[in-house]
Amino acid sequence: MDYELLLQLKETVNKKCAELPAEVLSGFENSFNIEYAHNSTAIEGNTLTLIQTKAILEDGLSVGGKLLREIYEVANHAKALAYVKKC
Repeated sequence: MDYELLLQLKETVNKKCAELPAEVLSGFENSFNIEYAHNSTAIEGNTLTLIQTKAILEDGLSVGGKLLREIYEVANHAKALAYVKKC
C-alpha cells in the first residue's frame, strides 16, 4: 500500500469520525484503550482477562488472585499509551 493511498484513507476516516457524536468517539477510544492494554500485556504473559483489565482501567478496582505485577503492568501500559497520544 502506498503512502498517498494511506493519506486518502486517513482523510476518509477523519471525515466519518467528524460526523459521529462525541460520546460515540469517546466510547470507541475507551474500548480500544482497554483492548489494546489487554492484548499487549497478554502477549508478554499477563493472565488478566479482558473483563479484569476493564475493571482495573475503567473502575479503578483491583483483581483478587492475581499478581500485583500484572495489575500494575496493565495500569502502566494504559498510562504509557496516554502519554504517547499526548505527545
